[in-house]
Amino acid sequence: MKKLRGLLLALLSGLLISGCGGGDSSTDALSAAAKNAAEQSSAQDKSTVKGYALSTVIWKQVPIGVCWDMSNADFAQYATQRDWTRRAVQDSWEENSGVEFTGWQQCANDPNYYGIRITVEDIAANGPHTRGLGAMLNNVVGGMALNFTFKNWSTSCQGREEYCIRNVAAHEFGHALGFAHEQNRPDTPSSCKEPAQGTNGDTMIGAWDLASIMNYCNPEWNGNGKLSATDITMAQKYYGARRVGETIYVLTRGSAPVQVTAYDFATRDVKATFDFPDYSTASGLYASADGRRVHLALRKQSTGLAPHLATIDTATNSVISKTGQLDAYINRNHASLLPALDGRNFYEIYGNKIGIVDTDSGKVTKTIVLPEKYDLLRIATARDDGGSVYVLADTVAPAADKREILKVNLTNGSITRSYQFGAVPSGSYESNRRQLALTPDARKAYSYFFTSASEGKLGEVDLASGEVRLLTDLPEKNPKYLSAIGSDRILFNEADMESVNRSDPSMNPIVIYDVVNRQRAILVTNSPLLQQLQYDARTGSIFHAGGSQGSVQQLKPDAAGKGYSNTYLSFGYKDVSGDVTPVVFVAR
Repeated sequence: MKKLRGLLLALLSGLLISGCGGGDSSTDALSAAAKNAAEQSSAQDKSTVKGYALSTVIWKQVPIGVCWDMSNADFAQYATQRDWTRRAVQDSWEENSGVEFTGWQQCANDPNYYGIRITVEDIAANGPHTRGLGAMLNNVVGGMALNFTFKNWSTSCQGREEYCIRNVAAHEFGHALGFAHEQNRPDTPSSCKEPAQGTNGDTMIGAWDLASIMNYCNPEWNGNGKLSATDITMAQKYYGARRVGETIYVLTRGSAPVQVTAYDFATRDVKATFDFPDYSTASGLYASADGRRVHLALRKQSTGLAPHLATIDTATNSVISKTGQLDAYINRNHASLLPALDGRNFYEIYGNKIGIVDTDSGKVTKTIVLPEKYDLLRIATARDDGGSVYVLADTVAPAADKREILKVNLTNGSITRSYQFGAVPSGSYESNRRQLALTPDARKAYSYFFTSASEGKLGEVDLASGEVRLLTDLPEKNPKYLSAIGSDRILFNEADMESVNRSDPSMNPIVIYDVVNRQRAILVTNSPLLQQLQYDARTGSIFHAGGSQGSVQQLKPDAAGKGYSNTYLSFGYKDVSGDVTPVVFVAR
């Protein structure tokens, strides 16, 4: 198969088609050629910038459009595979350079379209490919061809489609950016036995790079979908470094007519205004983990507490979808709603069900039904466990006697593990304690552990062993907006709603707690009853806002890393009801 593939690629090498593939290369085994190439390459200077580009076809403008040449039926059928493709491109080229791709919808017959048109095919003799490099693909039907089924080509990918689709997509989009195969270079060592194939570059940058995602002799097939350090350098040479823009989205009016304003965080200039005249109340803003989307939960008088969801694309500052009425019930702290890690989907929980909303289309695409004995209270995710969600749940049948944390597989909807986490509580402020936070590495979870129906402590569960540890040195009884910041700290606000003395200077503190060293730091005291806490991992800042109207505040770590300073920002909000998140900060 390897020889047949080499012959096929050699035949194609004189054509403009930058054909890629090789079913046998999708195994984890190293070829002898790759091993030899690795040995020879190890003697080369690894610090040298490397790459092979065709400088005449670099795209002149970004963002670059992407569309799918598909029927309506295929576009719907392959929604998951399309999403894997987009995420692979985001996690590779977009994450590491200034290039951006936009659109990702069905192609239209627009003669002025600027971008890449993708077809999907499964032909044994013709693997995924591009018809040339870079801007040569502009508005070319079939400019890029991908494979989603693997019934004829690379059948070893069956059963691991996500891995193969993501790896192929990252490689093919390298061609779409103007980058040729690394083994095409005239200085390719003799130990690399893969033939030159597809369109050549005209610019060799530094020494030959074995680890390039564009190199067939790379021991890792298509670099396992990850760019080498020098792939990144080459991408940044032509498309610049990744641009990080900071935008803050504010509920400038939380009741009819609802309005959201996007401000440039640095200049305070208005970037966009969004009006939602058909809704009576806003129920909170949410930002996707990758900063690419902002979601707004809305209510209509006619539908009571059931939310609708509007989604804003933060690159174009345009509303891309609005849902109909969802099934979730907007309860205290809005624990029933959460953006998914993939940036596209959104979760709602209600009763014993988890609904998954596709925010591209505004439709509920999947419902996971858990056993009827569970009442789901809060949903959470962990960055390093994209295949699962975690939910805090009470048992309601046959007897409401225990609280659990459930790990749910998103593919088949099964509960893969459950963790008992105390008793089922009662009390007028119990809903404040419906908290659930996970560390990004999915090793620890935090929630309020009730030792009785009314008393308890914040607790930690080890998700590997199931061992529970109560954080007995924390005096707080009503933690809200609980989140894990890194693997060793948690952030929360104490909502002292039971306090009679509202002028108590220690009331409602914002707290960071080091769970390893058991060190508690109070950042702000006597804050108003908060509507939100949002931690920005890139800067270490904490954004907070309290009351039905007011101004957003920012806690910034000092240069020495020993404390925080609090700043009132000039972004105002109003007409916001209790527990509605009035602002989100987005960096992308």
